[in-house]
Amino acid sequence: MTAPDPSDPAASANPTDPADPAAATEATEATEATEAHYGDPFDGGFALAEHHQSTPDLGAALAVYAELLTLAESLDDSPDVRFLRGHLLSNIASVQLKAADPAAAARALERSLALVRGVADVPMGPRGRQVWLEVLLKTLLAKAELLRSTRSLDEASSCVDEATALLAEFHDPEGLRAAEVGLTRVLLLIDRSEWGAAEELASALLSPAPTAVPRSDRPPAPSPTAPRLLDCLAVICASTGRFDLADDHLARADDGFRAAGDNGARQGLLAHRAYVVMLRGDLDHAERLYAEASALYEEQGLAADLAVCEQARAFLAEQRGETAVAQDLTASSLARFERLGAALAAADTMLLSAQQAYDRGDIVEMQRLAQTAREVFEEQRVYERCAQVDLLLAMALEDNLNRTDHGAHEAQSVAMALGLALPAALALEAARYDFVTAHARSQWLQLADAAMRLAFRLALRRGDQGLLFELVEHRCAGASLALTRTDPPPPPTTPAHRPGLVFPAPAMKTHTPAEGTGSGAGPSSLLGGAAAEAAATAGLRVAPPPRVRMSAESGRFALQEYVQAAEFRYHRRIVSEEEVPFWPPTT
Repeated sequence: MTAPDPSDPAASANPTDPADPAAATEATEATEATEAHYGDPFDGGFALAEHHQSTPDLGAALAVYAELLTLAESLDDSPDVRFLRGHLLSNIASVQLKAADPAAAARALERSLALVRGVADVPMGPRGRQVWLEVLLKTLLAKAELLRSTRSLDEASSCVDEATALLAEFHDPEGLRAAEVGLTRVLLLIDRSEWGAAEELASALLSPAPTAVPRSDRPPAPSPTAPRLLDCLAVICASTGRFDLADDHLARADDGFRAAGDNGARQGLLAHRAYVVMLRGDLDHAERLYAEASALYEEQGLAADLAVCEQARAFLAEQRGETAVAQDLTASSLARFERLGAALAAADTMLLSAQQAYDRGDIVEMQRLAQTAREVFEEQRVYERCAQVDLLLAMALEDNLNRTDHGAHEAQSVAMALGLALPAALALEAARYDFVTAHARSQWLQLADAAMRLAFRLALRRGDQGLLFELVEHRCAGASLALTRTDPPPPPTTPAHRPGLVFPAPAMKTHTPAEGTGSGAGPSSLLGGAAAEAAATAGLRVAPPPRVRMSAESGRFALQEYVQAAEFRYHRRIVSEEEVPFWPPTT
């Protein structure tokens, strides 16, 4: 699922106004002080282009901006004119990003940044400095969006860091610019599947700042980023199994976009509604919504959004058994993503193609596509997706074991599947530590349980009593309460049950090594799953489960090799540094 796109309203401003006291007073009076005028026809042209964007008619908006840029380039060169050209190019790039033309957007952004940065040292008053910062910030966030969708999440993050550094110079009493930067950070976290951190940041950005004091002569204006943050929260909640909350966020986002007159953003919600419905399991309804969204996006020339819909419809066709339709949609989606340079989205489509190849019996092609996708995820440091690729390969291997006789090689095949499945299952299960609320962790655990079921099945198949014992001990380990709200980690919740194979529920172990560590040392600092969840519901985080020491002599802990493999492959803490013995404490 492609994450919601940020959209920044274009700012119109002239930075090189005289440095007089009146301008300084105006700059401190209100956020609207950053809105200046170039004079006609530019002011009217900016307003017309913004109207076309909200309709949306991106072609018309680009035509208006192109006409204005041609006029600006005919003017005598000066700092004011160079800034005007940079401002226009920044807005052009933003529209080109929405129109899925990343190559043209990249060229416009580089020209814009060169022009805007080029007037940084030109004398300007306080008001002028504010409007210069406004356009530079908007351009940096547009560049981050380009990098986020096409090249490197790390580079995009660096671009957001640069934008963040500008905030200290802003007069931003309502926190609007900080919210714009924060929205881009939320989207980067979603791209990395860091759901818990993304949800926490988005929720914090939506909460009113306690220090913000609105002007007494009028109510504070609603934040233009609020509907997009709600849209992000809807995607996060749907992806982590909280569908009613996702529906609520989408409804509130729609209300916000409607109030702002942003019909284009409202249309973008259609695919996200389809996504929620699909994950709920109502596949026929999801197909109707995705088909409606596809027709709309194709008519408007929104190639990236159309590719996302085709990706989802390919999955739905596969579920209906329409193999040929699924393959055609997958090929079309992959081709669009590759033309756009959208590496992560293309890798997701490759995984869908890999599953289709396996269903056709083409194991070599399945492995090639899955490995290619994994390399993209590894390069972009999207480690949760790496774990999902490894699970796909392990499930394919288990299925092959069920279908064919591996003879003398069966033990080797089972070991290979376990080596893929168990570290991935541990990593996906541990991802719930990122979430703040017990409900969010519980819903995530339901999604992650399928991976742990696979690990248990493979251990049973191998008849490995020692591994099964260690799996039980690991899942029954206590979880230490962390009295901080800033470090992500929480404990196990009660997992689901599968007929014929009962998983151990997290136990109420409260013993701890005698020496303890930190201020929470001692028996009272350890809580089992249920108690830790209750504490977390009140707003407290809980740390990862402790290592379960299996032998007093050897120092080995439960699942040691698999835990180490998971932490190395997926860069995630699986267990804490605390240790508990598997044997009962003695006096």
